[in-house]
Amino acid sequence: MALGSRWGLFRHYWVVFSLVITALSTLVLLLHMPSVSSKAAAAQRAEGPALDALGGDLAHPAVGLVVLLVVQLLNVYKPRGMTRHGQRKQADRLAPAARQEAVLS
Repeated sequence: MALGSRWGLFRHYWVVFSLVITALSTLVLLLHMPSVSSKAAAAQRAEGPALDALGGDLAHPAVGLVVLLVVQLLNVYKPRGMTRHGQRKQADRLAPAARQEAVLS
């Protein structure tokens, strides 16, 4: 979505951070899915005390929720700060207007 917006993909630090955090979260989720699937399969087969022994996995969902909130906060708050690429693009965009203004004066 950043490619089609005025924020661009590599123009602002918050977009880059949001992209990196989202990519890392997706990677962690994909790497964690086999263990979740195996625990779910074991939970289907288990009964009584064996089911209690499986325990729970609360850490990953809690950290995932915090990461989601941080990404959403970045996307809503949009802190200032342009990357070097963004500064260069902005200078290139403003340069023709400055040249035209110098010619007119």
